[in-house]
Amino acid sequence: MTQIKDDCTNMLKEISALKDDFEKIEQIKDVETAIKEFDKNDAIYKKFKDTYEQTISKSSLDNNIKDEIKNRLYEVWVKSTLLDDEFDCRGWTIFRTSLTLSFEKRKESIRKALSTDAEILAKWWNDKKIMASTCFPNELGKSVNQIRNEIENRPFYNLLFIIQYERKPIGEMSANIKDKIAECGIKICEEEYQDKGIGTFVLQKFFDELFKSEDVVDKISITINANNERAMHVYQDKLHLTKTGEFDFEDANFNKQKAIKLEITKNEWKEKRGK
Repeated sequence: MTQIKDDCTNMLKEISALKDDFEKIEQIKDVETAIKEFDKNDAIYKKFKDTYEQTISKSSLDNNIKDEIKNRLYEVWVKSTLLDDEFDCRGWTIFRTSLTLSFEKRKESIRKALSTDAEILAKWWNDKKIMASTCFPNELGKSVNQIRNEIENRPFYNLLFIIQYERKPIGEMSANIKDKIAECGIKICEEEYQDKGIGTFVLQKFFDELFKSEDVVDKISITINANNERAMHVYQDKLHLTKTGEFDFEDANFNKQKAIKLEITKNEWKEKRGK
């Protein structure tokens, strides 16, 4: 019994320290660091909670000790929940949840890619016609298993989405977010859904979502093949991105091609969107 009391005393100290650690996360501005710290501390909290529920609450310890541990755990839970809500306000939950966007009176939707999407992605990524207008104008040559592994082990800041129409996958979109810059890309891969304004609409809504955050994304950047005149028209005339540079690259057949980089800042986007 003495050992259990000593263990509880130590647990109370550790729970108090854990609450302090959750409070310190609020001051962290770097997204990756903050999320890692949150997840680490959340795992510690769950371990303490399990110990309390499975052992301490059922022991013959004085009820005052049990209540004190329970109350301290509750305080940590409140702090964790409030912090998770703050992540939501900052837009950090775009990294932490299986983001799904659907739109009122529209048939389009966006969702994070799942490992079960590997087959359809393999079909698209290994189709020369689909890939022709990108900066990878040849098929990628990746197997279903390779793509499945990529999805399952994708870095948290490198997001991959499936674009759906009436829940049917019709294309894909990506956002690689580092240093407050989101490098985005999109392809409407199913031919019958191309040239219908779907890509433009989806990107508008996705840009709105990325720029909701307080300190996650300050700029969106897109790189396209200079031969893709249709995409250039969409990005410049409809989405108001500005050309900021161009560079040469070699495709898989060692043919020299040119790529163009376009960007828009959060303030520019909000001004153009009237928000």
